[in-house]
Amino acid sequence: MAVYKVSIVIIDGSHPGAILNLKKKPAVGDQIKLNGGKFKVLEVIELMPPRGEFHFLHLTCQPV
Repeated sequence: MAVYKVSIVIIDGSHPGAILNLKKKPAVGDQIKLNGGKFKVLEVIELMPPRGEFHFLHLTCQPV
């Protein structure tokens, strides 16, 4: 089972962002919940090639 280690940045600074482990690969247009807020994924960048079952991604998001 893949594990996606995801760093998240919110473009307007309304949230400090986060680093999460997800079971499903996020895609542009998906919504993510952080501390009760909802954020739309604008960009997904692979930071480095997968290592075993770990995938390393960066997300740029905006508030919904």
